[in-house]
Amino acid sequence: MRQNENMESVLQHPITTTIIWLIAIYATVLGLKLFINNKGDSRGLGFGLLIAVVGWAGIEVGWEYVPSVDIGNPDKISTLSIPVLRTVQELGMLMAAVSFTLVVLSNLFITLKGSDLIRLQKALLRFGLWVLGLSIIYQGHFAGQYSIKTVVIGIGGALVFVVGLGLQRTLTNLFSGFDLQADRVFQKGDMVQIGVGGLEGMVWDTSLRSTRIYTLDGQMLIVANGELLSKEVLNLDHPTRALRVRRNVGISYTTPPMRAKDVMLQVLRQDSAVLNSPAPVVFLTSYGDSSINYELRFWVADRRVLDENVDSVLSRVWYALRESDIEIPFPLRTIRMVDMKTDAQHISAGEEHVLRIEQIVAKCPLFDESHMNSSERRELARDAQEVELKAGEFAVRQGEESDHLYLIVRGSVRVLRKGKEPIEVHAPHGFGEMALLLNQPRSADVMAGDSGAALLRFSKSSVLPVLKRRPEFAKELRQISDERRLASGLQNEMQRKLSFPERVAGLIQRIAASLKPW
Repeated sequence: MRQNENMESVLQHPITTTIIWLIAIYATVLGLKLFINNKGDSRGLGFGLLIAVVGWAGIEVGWEYVPSVDIGNPDKISTLSIPVLRTVQELGMLMAAVSFTLVVLSNLFITLKGSDLIRLQKALLRFGLWVLGLSIIYQGHFAGQYSIKTVVIGIGGALVFVVGLGLQRTLTNLFSGFDLQADRVFQKGDMVQIGVGGLEGMVWDTSLRSTRIYTLDGQMLIVANGELLSKEVLNLDHPTRALRVRRNVGISYTTPPMRAKDVMLQVLRQDSAVLNSPAPVVFLTSYGDSSINYELRFWVADRRVLDENVDSVLSRVWYALRESDIEIPFPLRTIRMVDMKTDAQHISAGEEHVLRIEQIVAKCPLFDESHMNSSERRELARDAQEVELKAGEFAVRQGEESDHLYLIVRGSVRVLRKGKEPIEVHAPHGFGEMALLLNQPRSADVMAGDSGAALLRFSKSSVLPVLKRRPEFAKELRQISDERRLASGLQNEMQRKLSFPERVAGLIQRIAASLKPW
């Protein structure tokens, strides 16, 4: 008794009363901020704080109302007294506590794992926290007045029958969602394939009823969990992301099989996109009407880069076969009248042109033997476009979208940025590496010098395979890019990876910032 009197005297002390009112004002301002400016659990946190403050303020000014409700049982009549404002206050505090817990857990998962909790996990956690909180409120107010065992048994049994009958399909999807989570078939961000050879996409989200898959064509596929569980689902990311690729190539009968396989194997072994283990192989699979058919089997690191890697491999196979005078025959019977002499002259002229471009490219330090070999320079030379600029004519303009790399063959260019000194670049050097590496708009104007300039323009699709195969070439290109960014005053756009303590510190800072009432 004396302890309760001491507690009441402490709470009625002017300093304590002032602190409590300041906390209430803080909770009100913070609740309004969260409710107005946010969505989801953050808004729920704000709404819960507002409800709790309203209930507490009503009690403080003496507005508490305690109605009595008579509840009839088979053996007696029970009277239930309900303190309305105190119950409202506690429900608000419970809503705020549940929402705050979910916000913290969501941010924790994003910081540590890179992905948020899925909807099913949030729903189950929210339901469990609400049941726990309501049980505590019931034990504090009503356990001594009325037993709910009879109500739970009677009403619960009826609800199970009605809900089970009316929501059969929904419950099937719900329990299928449980099965998907329990078996860990996939998680958010995984690449999956619905059925062997079927639709592919990334798991976008999983709810209580359905799973949303973001397909490779940019469409959102919504599949009911019950239907999804009845299909064959291939998880392309587990147990490993590596996938085996099989592609067919037809070679002329005039080429010995061992020579054809050797040329294609050399390409597979030199391409950095192809994994060394398991080792790539080439098999002769059949004799066709117009070609001997081979199958290339190799492994790539991830489905997300499969198309790019296959394109790189097949493109290099084409170049390698052509350079080795190995024909890929047409599967058509076509009669074509050809002047062999003229045709040979055209081919010879084309090869001479490529050889001339290759010799020009080799003079640039960026493309010398320390960064790439002759065959790779020849690949670039075949795709290069020649550009002639007059004095003062622009090659690129600041802000435009472009990912070409340029090599100065003759003359010079000026790199111009507003408020900065021009940078002069002479032959045989290049420019354009920033836009190519960073996938950003052009950061400066580039115009021809006083004597004009002759340029070679390389597309990203032709440079990218060399960047992947040649780390030393990529390193040199990044170094040039960093030096020019520093010289031009541009900030480095490449963000370093944060350490674990830095990520945790950032999480604490974000949560603390969100709890500021301004």
